Amino acid sequence: MYDVDGNGVIDIQEMTKIVQAIYDMLGACSSNRPADSAEERAKNIFAKMDENNDGQLTQDEFLKGCLQDEELSKMLAP
Repeated sequence: MYDVDGNGVIDIQEMTKIVQAIYDMLGACSSNRPADSAEERAKNIFAKMDENNDGQLTQDEFLKGCLQDEELSKMLAP
């Protein structure tokens, strides 16, 4: 779902698209929208999740990061 190009990993550009899509969904309720930009948020999320600093998130890194970040989990939950 989040691996836009289907290569098995998520890169920073894909993470930015994910965050922007979430921000767009939250846009109707501006009080729910975080103050930082999608790009800033994606960089922060990516830095936390990319355990081996290879510039890509594996499925395991992504899932582990989502489970450890309460705010991100809330943003991704249906």
